[in-house]
Amino acid sequence: MNTNEFLNGIIVAVNIGEKDFDKQIEELKLLCENIGIKILTEIYQNRNHIDKKFYLGKGKFQEMLEIVKAYNADVIVFNDSLFNSQRKNIQEQLGEEIKIVDRNEVILEIFKRNARTAESKLQVELATLTYELPKLIGLGKELSRIGGGARGTGTGTRGSGETLLEYRRRNIKDRINYLKKQLKSLEQVREVKNKKRNESYIPQISILGYTSAGKSTLLKALSEDEKILVSQKLFSTLSTLSRKIHFPSGLSAIFSDTVGFIRKLPVELVESFKSTLDEINYADVIIELIDISEENFEDKMRVVDNIINDILKEEIPRIVVFNKIDKLSFEKIQHIKTLYPNALLVSAKSKESVHEFLLKLEDKLLEFNVIKSTKVFIEFNNMWKIEKLKNDIGIRKQKQLENGYEIEILAKENYLNKILKKQLNN
Repeated sequence: MNTNEFLNGIIVAVNIGEKDFDKQIEELKLLCENIGIKILTEIYQNRNHIDKKFYLGKGKFQEMLEIVKAYNADVIVFNDSLFNSQRKNIQEQLGEEIKIVDRNEVILEIFKRNARTAESKLQVELATLTYELPKLIGLGKELSRIGGGARGTGTGTRGSGETLLEYRRRNIKDRINYLKKQLKSLEQVREVKNKKRNESYIPQISILGYTSAGKSTLLKALSEDEKILVSQKLFSTLSTLSRKIHFPSGLSAIFSDTVGFIRKLPVELVESFKSTLDEINYADVIIELIDISEENFEDKMRVVDNIINDILKEEIPRIVVFNKIDKLSFEKIQHIKTLYPNALLVSAKSKESVHEFLLKLEDKLLEFNVIKSTKVFIEFNNMWKIEKLKNDIGIRKQKQLENGYEIEILAKENYLNKILKKQLNN
């Protein structure tokens, strides 16, 4: 699907008892808006199962045809992935001039438009081809006829026995294998980098969350980097973005923001972006960022939790962070603090809030043993040693004594053991 122009669309959905059905439809409308489809109306049906022939029941399907005609729609957007037979049956009734797309295709199109790096473009192409390959079966007589030429004769088929359908399937399979090899090579390079990063003396913090939770906004506020793209559009960030951030104590950490999540995220996308998402396995701590201003924030928390659980290879400390508290009343904020006493609250739009957030986050890093605290004594004439280390350590407290300073230092344990004591004793 490639909707470069503005289109009028209708959403068609079957509710088989899903509790978040209304939220699914709201999200689908937003997804459609992101690719230039204006939703004119929605058609719903409550059923125990999706109809195998027309998706909707026979009577509701006839009603859909009348509504499509009345609204003069350009495209029909289905909330679920369609079987080949369903797509063929529906298209025959609608006519070829009306486009049919499903939820997965809408999401794939958004990813395609937002892919900016070479790797993300490869990942999106792989996901798209993997999704399209099974749909080639039963596309019609035009792909079933025999391609009568050998290679080099213009048709590209392997001879008189290969159909155009088989030729196209073979080409797609070849391309999928090529893309997998390219991504595997990039994955191996990333693994080497991540292993080095995992052995680093600097804490690694991954920011994960629902799409549009404010991950890029928070990273931009923390780093004060105006070049970071902040967009209201869904899935505006597909590649991992990392910045070195300094806590008020002086301690440094690498914060990384990656692709956002959503309900019913296509399996093909999760698989294609697996190497990117796998980066969280090298994090010292995960920030699970939630937009607290949304009424259904707990539903989105569950979606994020489920995806994180699928990706993680071992347990990594998680910190729930509620963003956009500037949109809440004082009473609501107090209520959230009562419900989630271990969570942190922040407004990425407020410098004061971000500063307070970093102070509390540093406490959490200590609580989870991501960093350690140790006290050292430094004579007055040796304070230069501490100044030399200021880019690598945090100074929590500094107490003046008779002959020097007692200083509480924060750092990762491997730094304290291998570097700090050696440098201070020289």
